[in-house]
Amino acid sequence: MLVLTAADNGRHLDIIQGCEVQLTLNENASTGYRWSLAPLDPTLLELVSAQALANPGDGASSQVPGVAPAVGSPGQVVYRFKALRPGRTVISLGLLRSWEGDRSSIDRFRLSLQIQAKSAPGSGVHPGLPIHP
Repeated sequence: MLVLTAADNGRHLDIIQGCEVQLTLNENASTGYRWSLAPLDPTLLELVSAQALANPGDGASSQVPGVAPAVGSPGQVVYRFKALRPGRTVISLGLLRSWEGDRSSIDRFRLSLQIQAKSAPGSGVHPGLPIHP
């Protein structure tokens, strides 16, 4: 699995078909600012999961069921994607308040992916590319 963060914004990466990509971004959902994922090309990339985490690194207190985080508390969202077939695609997100739309965006994240075919059935490796099974 290829693990990415906000530091990877604007990058172009070559990955191999079948590779999973995990993207973790900071957000402040309690103030209404959440990452909004632009539509993906479903023939090339699958959204496997999207999970919001309140108060990362705050131990057990951050995960108490039924207890909302205090307004202004930081959080994170973790997206997992799977490369389905060869092609070029983009993961694009905006940090915004959904009810205000795009004009409320305070940050953007964009990642360009070139998905390569596997070199041999079951190998997961394409010559000249980084290995990201």
